[in-house]
Amino acid sequence: MKNGLAAAMAIGLELGFLMALPLAVFLLLGVWLDKKFGTMPLFVIVCLLAGLGAVFLEVKRIILPFLEKRSKNSDK
Repeated sequence: MKNGLAAAMAIGLELGFLMALPLAVFLLLGVWLDKKFGTMPLFVIVCLLAGLGAVFLEVKRIILPFLEKRSKNSDK
């Protein structure tokens, strides 16, 4: 049971960084582009949406194998 708890905690920590880092990077990129081109909300919104899409795909990539493995273990 300890191993399962450690794996779940590791995935939780990984997901935290996986969500925060791309959103922060894309948001900063959007602010920088808006300042450079003088189009204040445009690139922030576009980059924020791109960051959310990237986060969704990465979370899906991490979570699905974990859930499938958990489902197989509960069937036994």
